Amino acid sequence: MQNQISSTIEILLARFHGQVLVPFVAGAECVGIPEQTARNKLSKGEFPIQTVLTGSRRQIHIQDLAAYVDNLREQSVIKKPKLGRRTKASKFAAASYEAKL
Repeated sequence: MQNQISSTIEILLARFHGQVLVPFVAGAECVGIPEQTARNKLSKGEFPIQTVLTGSRRQIHIQDLAAYVDNLREQSVIKKPKLGRRTKASKFAAASYEAKL
């Protein structure tokens, strides 16, 4: 896990030319959140990455950005059950499991 974070930080540092504090809009767009959506979420208190206010500029620390990216990767691995109607195969599997009990 530590190797993933360090490599993510290295990639982000290369992308942002060694800046430790990344501009808010650039950091949001880096993870796929459009500018206006990011501003709306920030004003509602729902923005997923911690931000820092330096003077009048809102910025994101590179470690927080890297941790968020790595967390996205872990969340994508978890399989969620599909929505909608169950398939015949899953119905038969459930019925055979109940019959064994």
